[in-house]
Parts: sequence; C-alpha cells; structure tokens
Amino acid sequence: MEKCGSELRRLARSAKNRMKHGYWRGATDLAPVAEEGRIGYALEEEMYAKVRAMLSENECVIDPIGRLMDHDAYREMSPSAKMRYVLELSKIYVRLKERYYREKSRKGN
Repeated sequence: MEKCGSELRRLARSAKNRMKHGYWRGATDLAPVAEEGRIGYALEEEMYAKVRAMLSENECVIDPIGRLMDHDAYREMSPSAKMRYVLELSKIYVRLKERYYREKSRKGN
C-alpha cells in the first residue's frame, strides 16, 4: 500500500512541476480555426462532413482538395503558405477518408 501512495505522490509532484514551469502554457489554443495555412479541429470536422458527402455519392471525385479548400483564404496566402495549406489539406483528406471507410465498415458489421 505504501508503494502505491509514494507513486501517487511522485506523479502529483511531477504534475505540479509541469504546472509551475509553464509546461501547459503552449497548449491553451488547442483548436485554432484557420490561421494562415493552418487547419484546426473545428474546420476539420466541417471537412469531414464534406468528405462524407463526397464519398457517399458513389461518384468519382477528381478534385477532393479543391472541394475542401477555402478559396478566398487561399488567394490571400503567400506562395509558401499555399503549399503548406495544400499539403495539410491532402493529409487531412487521407485521414478523413480512412475515418469514413472505418466508420462505414463498423456500421456494416
């Protein structure tokens, strides 16, 4: 029993030190919503709805990135920000497509 108590104290001391030294200070903005070239959690959920609609139509989607893109914001970005934005969109599209098929297979079982 004493070992469990000392382990709990060690974990509490570690957490206190993280709080004291500002470990979590950078984690205050967990879900940014569209910084330049960045996509946040809220927008990703909106994109998932679009991806789900695209994939459930059973048609060949030629330009999924173009359909997900915010064209007004894209026009205002610098060339390097545009490249980051498109690459991040493509990674998110692949992840959301996998999520769609995973959820679809669960519903089918």
